[in-house]
Formats: sequence, structure tokens, C-alpha cells
Amino acid sequence: MLDFIFFHETPVKKFQRFLDAEKIPYKNDTEFQASVEETGFTVSISDDYELDVLDKVENYYDKMMDLNQELISAEEGESEGEIENAGISVNLADGSTVLADVDPNLIYKLSEALTPDEILELINAIASAVENPDSRPLCKR
Repeated sequence: MLDFIFFHETPVKKFQRFLDAEKIPYKNDTEFQASVEETGFTVSISDDYELDVLDKVENYYDKMMDLNQELISAEEGESEGEIENAGISVNLADGSTVLADVDPNLIYKLSEALTPDEILELINAIASAVENPDSRPLCKR
């Protein structure tokens, strides 16, 4: 599953309408408390689609993230482009999803070097290693 995280209702609703128009089924995860002041929303889709479909979804998501930031900045009166906190969605073995707080600058650098699928693979590998520790050397696995 691919998880898409939003912090404002407007872009999440636009994203859902986009997925409906593209006939891509999605799962609305419950709202989560991102911080004392913020509520977050997640939308999940299968990662079994062709690369061109996933690229189209990710490109639209990028536009919605820009809108997301503009709306939040306007509501909070922040200067444009200034992100104070960010997170990465982590899927756990029990099926639950948690949000890891990550420095926005680190996420920006990571997204310049890796594709969203590569970032997801890295995060899932770390989560799996934490949930299922294996002290054997890599060459013995």
C-alpha cells in the first residue's frame, strides 16, 4: 500500500475526487493527531498499479501537497515555503500506520535523492528490522 498524508481537508478531498475520476480505489484511514494543533489525514492505494499510473497519482499528490502547504501557511500566517514540522508514514506489521516526526530539511534532501517508492522501501525495511530484530550478520541471512 502507498500512503498519502495531508494536513488540510481541502487537498485530501481533491485528491479523493482525482482517484475517483481515475477509478483508483482507495482506503481512507482515520484522522490522526499530528500535533496538538494539527489533525492529519491519510489516503492509501494499492502499489500494484503500472508505473505510469503511479507516476500520475504521485504528480497529482505533489500538487496537492503544494496546495496543502499554501492553505496551512495562509491559516497560520507563516511566510511561504517555511515548513516547521514534517513526518513520514510508517506501516507496521500489525497493519497500523504511525507518523514519524522528521526534520523537514531531511525529508527534502531525501526526496531529492530517492523516489517515493525507494523511500517507502527504506522506511519499511527499518520498521521491519525494529519489529523483527535479527542479530545475525547480513551475510548469514
